[in-house]
Amino acid sequence: MGNRRVKMRATIFIILLTIDHLAFASISVIDGSSGISHLPFWKNSFWGLTSHIEMAFPFTATSGGPYFAEELEVALYHYEGLAGSTAYFSINVDNNGEPGDVIATIEMTDITTNQQVVSATFTEKIIINSNTNYWLVGGTQQGQVNWNLGDGVFGIVAKRVNHGAWTIFSYSNVSAYAILGSPVPEPATFFLFGLGGLALLRKHRKE
Repeated sequence: MGNRRVKMRATIFIILLTIDHLAFASISVIDGSSGISHLPFWKNSFWGLTSHIEMAFPFTATSGGPYFAEELEVALYHYEGLAGSTAYFSINVDNNGEPGDVIATIEMTDITTNQQVVSATFTEKIIINSNTNYWLVGGTQQGQVNWNLGDGVFGIVAKRVNHGAWTIFSYSNVSAYAILGSPVPEPATFFLFGLGGLALLRKHRKE
């Protein structure tokens, strides 16, 4: 009896692990100015993030969603040589053409003086819907972190000082970033896995 219970628990664990793996099986670029992970820099051209200046860029997820937002890639560096320099980013909903409420946050730590693509993973499972407007907001709490511009990318940019009102620039340089994720499985997929799980459990009970 004890061995049967252990087998049933192991089966349930494998089913849940398989479903979770299915949800995150195919990671691709949801949206971004940089497209993919390469060096999308304009040499010495950047928006400077300081303890009182934040920059934001609107984005809309590609078709085929909704998606789980899993990873953020941004082109960052700083020239002040501060050890452990950190930038923070958030995904915000759109509020009448400017950044609204925060739905996800992420930190980029130990930013160096080398211009490079820095990446970090979201700790929460955030769903990004297709054909829905969002904003990527960036800032820092120490020194100045430089957010490199995308290679020849122009569009809407938002800026605010000391958490005040946002100023919207209708056409300006967009910084380099990419938001990566995977499609949210359809309910039918989970249903089929659920049926398979029930069949396995019944089989173990008969044994």
